[in-house]
Amino acid sequence: MIPKKIERKLITALMIGALIPSGASAAEESDVEVFDFEAPTEVEAEVNEDSLRYLLLVDTFETAERIPTKRLQTPAEVVVITSDEIDANHYQSVDEALSHVNGMVAATVINGNARVLTLVDGRRTFIYPPMKMIERIEIVKGGGSALYGSDAVGGVVNIITKRGDHNETTVDINTGSWHRHTYEVTNQGNDGRLGWFIDAGIGKSRPYNYRGNNDPTRSDQSSDYDSKYAAVRLDHRFDDRNSLTFDINHRSSASGRYDIDPLLYPQSGVYNQVALTYNFKEGTSTPGFLRYFNNYSSTVDEYNKRGSARLQGADYQNGWELGQHRLIVGFEWHQSADVSDYIDFANTKRKVNNQAYYIQDTITMGDKWTVVPGTRLDHNGQFGSQWSPKVAANYSPDDQTKFFASWGRVYQAPSPLSLYSRFWFTRAFNGVPYLMEVYQGDANLKPETGHTETIGVEHDFSDKVNVTMSLFNANVGNYLDRFDRVDSYDNAVYPYTFDTATYYFVNSVKDKQRGANLVYRQKIDDHWSYNLGYAYTHREHDLGDEQAQSHYRVPRNSYSASIRYQNGPWKATLHGMAGSGSGGQHYFEDNFAMWNFNISCDVSDWTTIYAKAINFTNQNYSYFGRNFNIPGRLFQFGLDCRF
Repeated sequence: MIPKKIERKLITALMIGALIPSGASAAEESDVEVFDFEAPTEVEAEVNEDSLRYLLLVDTFETAERIPTKRLQTPAEVVVITSDEIDANHYQSVDEALSHVNGMVAATVINGNARVLTLVDGRRTFIYPPMKMIERIEIVKGGGSALYGSDAVGGVVNIITKRGDHNETTVDINTGSWHRHTYEVTNQGNDGRLGWFIDAGIGKSRPYNYRGNNDPTRSDQSSDYDSKYAAVRLDHRFDDRNSLTFDINHRSSASGRYDIDPLLYPQSGVYNQVALTYNFKEGTSTPGFLRYFNNYSSTVDEYNKRGSARLQGADYQNGWELGQHRLIVGFEWHQSADVSDYIDFANTKRKVNNQAYYIQDTITMGDKWTVVPGTRLDHNGQFGSQWSPKVAANYSPDDQTKFFASWGRVYQAPSPLSLYSRFWFTRAFNGVPYLMEVYQGDANLKPETGHTETIGVEHDFSDKVNVTMSLFNANVGNYLDRFDRVDSYDNAVYPYTFDTATYYFVNSVKDKQRGANLVYRQKIDDHWSYNLGYAYTHREHDLGDEQAQSHYRVPRNSYSASIRYQNGPWKATLHGMAGSGSGGQHYFEDNFAMWNFNISCDVSDWTTIYAKAINFTNQNYSYFGRNFNIPGRLFQFGLDCRF
């Protein structure tokens, strides 16, 4: 249990913050001053107004410290995918957008680490919103244990959705390889106090194949999909400082309908998410919120096994500006529940509660130094209480440079699935079973513990050139993994050998990742810009005396390059990714080099046509960092109309 003395003090601080009225007079609200940065220098003004757009940079972040911070005063490497970039490239998914970020493998791996926390508007999520609803995606590389918990060892991905701010309806239709079709309609508007953004769509695709694949058994047999989705965001503004936001997101999907195995059944899933958020002190340096959210999913897998999951919670945050200090405090209550007809949760509760309290202080020391100490107290219903402290520092010797460093503690409790589950299914080929897979939990698993560090530098050489470099390290003990043990029974089903593969959830001895990121951005002129990136990742995985599957493998060396062109109605991007030294069992090739190309033209004020060529070098590599590979060559054509 949480120590009563500590709990009383934290709750008292939260209650005091909630009682501060948003309409206090100027004398009373000295701790909630309007967030207004100092006037930028001539170089900053040029960068902020023009070159940032070409260099794919922004000047203010929300995610790194959960309050607005300036780019060169934020003690972390932060990358932002803006709505302009999303629109110019017509990204079809969050994973496609994130795969263009140097050092990332889709949304699951940052800096070689699979412990990545993905949020939507700051809250935990099961599914992503539609791309047209996304205002920006902020990626914070490195640990964020004080604010977000230790499932953010690799970093945080925060998807920020749009508020309806003008009246507009859009229709987007596209078609392409693998019989892929998408039909999407959005409507947004604002009547002064009420803003709305509504998105609905349908997407379909046949299964895709890999490069040189003339054998249908080498296609991803579950990569086809038939999905329907709808999302609504409503914002009611009470005044300049207070508003209420309601979000609902629904998606239904099915796959595996074209599977060659007659014994397997199609997979399907229904996902529903709702959230209600009261925002207060908006527009100040320490905005706050009070939120309730409820995420629910119901799935049927390819073996006709049914399962459901629910995550609901309440989040609260408030803050004050006290001289050189910007202090924020917060509370989270989350409850997770998993139910399935093929999982045996023996001797355990199916619901797990987690309470968390966090406090952080952003201390400005003169014009050059910013120090951010913080700590988080998590109380898990199964493993008790644990502190996760963090400290970060930022030094800006001038208006174009920052040096940053951070350290955070890692603590991650095992999930009920890894502790108590036992489920199995049989794989078959041409109607004949050949493998039974058994997944076995272990009630004696220990929490993961460790630490993570990041240091780096960012410098604007001019209003047209920016360079960012960082080094990272993560050291996790008792790393949760899966060991693979196979017992064979010859000729159990003639003419095949029937095997039983048992996967045991266990704690590995340790897992280490270290490496470096380097990104160079340059604006050539008013039409052309480019960026080059390199990421090095080295992983040491101590498996003890047994051999485990490592489900998140990334190339040791990753390279990225993007060339962007914009002239009047024309926009085009050529993006390349390459990797070497992967050496993983889930890669068909240790080395790969692939290119994507996007081009669009605004043929009128209300019509845009676009074309995409994804992976037109037809390479194979692990899209999600594990055993899912990217599709083969894909062409796509689309029409976007606005009314």
